[in-house]
Amino acid sequence: MDNKTLKNLREDLVGELQAINQYQEHIDEIDSEEVKKILGHIRDDEKEHFAELTKIIRKLDETQEEKFQKEEL
Repeated sequence: MDNKTLKNLREDLVGELQAINQYQEHIDEIDSEEVKKILGHIRDDEKEHFAELTKIIRKLDETQEEKFQKEEL
């Protein structure tokens, strides 16, 4: 796999983490339970995206996969 693809995937991963944090901040600041529920669902979708990106990075980057295995992840 070329370095550009892995770089892009890692940047996507960062974006997912930023989105997760942003949604969580909004959830913490909002009083409406209905809005919290919707934003929580969206936040959890972002967590799924993070997991999917991590999975593909592990598949494409041998060294990264070795590190995950070393840490038993």
